Amino acid sequence: MSTPKQRLKLRAFWQEWDRVGALRHKMVYDEELAERRAEFFFEHGVWLPLVLPSWPEFPPECIDMTCGARGRRKGTPCLCKVIGRNGRCKWHGGLSTGPRTSEGKIRSLANLKRGPKL
Repeated sequence: MSTPKQRLKLRAFWQEWDRVGALRHKMVYDEELAERRAEFFFEHGVWLPLVLPSWPEFPPECIDMTCGARGRRKGTPCLCKVIGRNGRCKWHGGLSTGPRTSEGKIRSLANLKRGPKL
C-alpha cells in the first residue's frame, strides 16, 4: 500500500532524476567544455575524463509500492505495482484535460485539420 509519504519520496526522486538528467545532458553537449578538453588533449596527449553526476538511487521504501487508488464499484484499493512517475498505475493516472490556453487550443485545432499520418 502506498502512503502520502511514499508518494512524496517518489515525486522527489523523479524531480532529482530530471535535474541530474538535464545536468548530464548539458555537460555532454557543452561546446565550451569540449573545447577545453580538446585543448588539454593537444597540450598533454591525454583526454580529461568527463565526470558525469551519478543517477539518484530509487528509494527503498517505494520498491513494493502499489497504486492504492480506490475503485468506484467496490471501493477497494488498486493493487497494481506497475506505477508511473505520479505514483499511480496506467488506469488511475488521470486523463489529459486537453489544451487550456488559447495558443494550445489553436495548435490542437491545427493538428486536427492536418489529419492522420499515413
